[in-house]
Amino acid sequence: MKKIKSNTVLLFALFAMVVSTAPSCKKDDVTATVNAEVATANDSEEGESVSDEVGNVADAAVKGSSIVGRNSSPETQLDALSSCAVITHDTLSNPHQLTIDFGTTNCLCNDGKYRRGQILVSYTGNYFAQGAVKTSTFNNFYRNDNKIEGTRTVTNLGANTDGNMAWSVSAVNMKVTRTNGTSHIWNSERIRTMVAGQNTTAWIDDQYSITGSGSGVNANGNSYTTSITTPLHRALICHWIDSGVMSFTRDNGSTRTINFGAGTCDDQAVVTITKANGNTSTRNITLH
Repeated sequence: MKKIKSNTVLLFALFAMVVSTAPSCKKDDVTATVNAEVATANDSEEGESVSDEVGNVADAAVKGSSIVGRNSSPETQLDALSSCAVITHDTLSNPHQLTIDFGTTNCLCNDGKYRRGQILVSYTGNYFAQGAVKTSTFNNFYRNDNKIEGTRTVTNLGANTDGNMAWSVSAVNMKVTRTNGTSHIWNSERIRTMVAGQNTTAWIDDQYSITGSGSGVNANGNSYTTSITTPLHRALICHWIDSGVMSFTRDNGSTRTINFGAGTCDDQAVVTITKANGNTSTRNITLH
């Protein structure tokens, strides 16, 4: 059995889009609609990425240097710590308390991002222990000069009826305030189920199925809801989600679906935008 494993399974830097254009008699209208939907996607992507990085940093901090203590080179893509992070770990308290302090000035971390401030983690047990709960909050924490706020909680649900370990991942009132003064807020509830790799000690064979929903307000002040309509599949050996469908609905009634494909590990996906009047527009996108 595994002793501990990275919580980073949803490194969702997946929706920052390069959108192809096509001739249209209403090209300006279509472009404006696409741009509005992409803005919502970008904000959602950033939220998911920030949320999952928190679990990554905490796991690395518990082991003192690298994620789950493994030294294989591929793991560096998940490692967001740095030598300037001061870690205070109180294992005598119940729940245990972990403070990860990047200092008051920007620190370049191993994943190429700058961080400063503190991540505060309270946890009751091992990531793989049924019932274990890990809650993360922030104290003047910045990622690439963007301020991060909110609460992220991961709860081990134990094995499901198929014998696969599952976790609930809750993001509550998470907020990113950018350097230009704009901000976006999101809440989400995910169920993350391990479908492969549970009985090995390496992370590289891990695969997860992800379901759930969420809501938010993008940087333009537009609210939206999101739902995973076909379970997402993520193999940690791949940089991208390789299958599944997500649906976003904005407050103006427009809906966008992102189809990640049928299981091929690549950076391609298909976006279909459906406006409130029923008109649709489909674009191929490149995931970043």
